[in-house]
This record gives sequence, structure tokens and C-alpha cells, in this order.
Amino acid sequence: MIQTPHFPDFFVVGAPRCGTTSFCRWLARNPQICFSRPKETHYFTLLSADPAASDLKLDYLDRYFGHYAAPHRLAGEGSVSYLYQPESLERILRFNPDARFIALVRNPLAMLPSYHLKMLFLLQEDEPDFGQAWMLEQERTHGERVPRDCLDARLLMYSQVAMLGAQIERLFAIAGRERSHVIVFDDLLADPLGVYRRALEFLDVDYDGQIHFERRYGSRMYRYRWLQRMLFVPVMRGGKMLNTLQRRSRKYTRDGSKLPSLIKRVTRWNNVPASPEPLTQEMVAVIRETLAPDVLKLSRLLDRDLSSWLAG
Repeated sequence: MIQTPHFPDFFVVGAPRCGTTSFCRWLARNPQICFSRPKETHYFTLLSADPAASDLKLDYLDRYFGHYAAPHRLAGEGSVSYLYQPESLERILRFNPDARFIALVRNPLAMLPSYHLKMLFLLQEDEPDFGQAWMLEQERTHGERVPRDCLDARLLMYSQVAMLGAQIERLFAIAGRERSHVIVFDDLLADPLGVYRRALEFLDVDYDGQIHFERRYGSRMYRYRWLQRMLFVPVMRGGKMLNTLQRRSRKYTRDGSKLPSLIKRVTRWNNVPASPEPLTQEMVAVIRETLAPDVLKLSRLLDRDLSSWLAG
């Protein structure tokens, strides 16, 4: 283990579109937890090799955990890409072999259309029809038909992203069951307080009295693709243009607190509520046939019958 100050003690590793944003916000409100800002750093996904301790401190710890303070007992972050990229999990454990992992899982028939819409919103996907995007998986495996702004073609391997049973099995193998905590999305909706308290017990953090839990952050789409590209692509590829503009455009209230930056205000204006297109019956049948063995595997791993997921 490389000694680094405030290296995260736990990671909410996915899966995408399974309630991780809401859940991480609940954790971030706990005064004993220093949660990364922003929630998703994807730091260990984007690495090609283990960073030097100095780079880790500058590019990760100082950048995302600079608000770590005395009341904090634990630090954590929530990058959903880690769950389906095992090299990320292995790299994390080389820095902290005692790290703990929380994963959320959801019915793939509900998760996949929502995930596809999110990929469109983030400009990682350029095929608006989910059925067609699903069919492109084989070509994209060979580097064909991958959108030019896509950071990693693995993001568009929809059948692989949705194989949560295989991913949880791999998480258990890499990190160990005792350091892994799995939350079923159905429980998050039905009993958020119970889910939250059980997570705190897993993390060995005191309950902070929260009783109000926002349960959903709706899907979004953009008004103008050209504006979305200007706002997102330089940042996602590590560009400095928007970071510089954002610093220069900050405003302050009379009490000294920051107002939303120009970039944030433009981003919010360009966002509009959206809902995933319903799956066709043909796609429902394809997903059921493809993922039924994986759902059965997840049922066995969690000792819980999840067959209803693909039944209706």
C-alpha cells in the first residue's frame, strides 16, 4: 500500500442509471464522510498505468478531495465506470487494499434505455435508436462505427454493461465479499432509509439522522448538439479552455458565496427533461434472451430471486 493522505476508503462503483447519483448525495451529506467533488471522477478508468504518488496527490486527491477536514472519518467517490472495468478495481486496491466497494444493480429492461439516453446526452453515442445501437455492438468491438467523441468504445457495449451478474461476481473475486456491498434498485425505491442505514453500517459510519431522501434525478437531453459539444467535449478530453472560462466568469453574492458560473448556467439552459424511448417488443425479447443467464447468476450471488426483472 502506498501511503497517501485522504485516499478514498470506499467507492460507489455503479452500475450506471441505478440510482447512484441520489445515493451518493445522501452519503455526501453525512458529516463524517468526505465525498469527492464531483461525484464521478473516473480517474482510475482513464489511467493506462499506476500513477506516481505525486501525480496521484496533485491530479486526484488535491483536485477532488481538497475539502477533506477534521470531522471526516472516511473519504469516498462514485464513478460508475469502475464496476465494468476490472483494471480500475485492481488499481484502486494496489493503493488501498482495504478499500470497500458499493454497487447498485437494476432490472436491465429499465436500466438499458436510460443508459443509452445518458450516452446520447454525453455525446458518447450518436445512434438515437437503442435497437440499432445494440446491433452495432459487434462492429464497435472491432473499432468500427464508434462516435468520434466517444472516450472508450466499451461504454457502448450495451450487453456487457448490463451483465451485472458477471460484474458483481468479478467484484467479489477482486475485492472479496466482505468488502463489497450490493444494493438492489428496487430496495432503494421502497426503503431508502433502510438502504442508507445498512450502507452506513457497512462503512462503519454513524447514522446522521437523515430522513428525507430524494429518489430520482430525471433523464436529460440537450437543446443544441453544437452547444453540448462545446460544453462537454473539451472538459471530457482534459481540455483547459472551459476551465479557464469558468474561473473568469464566476460571480459572487454580497456574503461572498459563489453564484453558478457562466458555464454552469449555460449548461443548465441547454438541458431539457427527457424520457427514454420505450423498448420495442422485439428488443425486450432480445434482451431477455441475452441477459436471462446473467440475471440468474446475480440471483444466486445475492441469494435473492430476481426472475421478475425479465418477466414483465
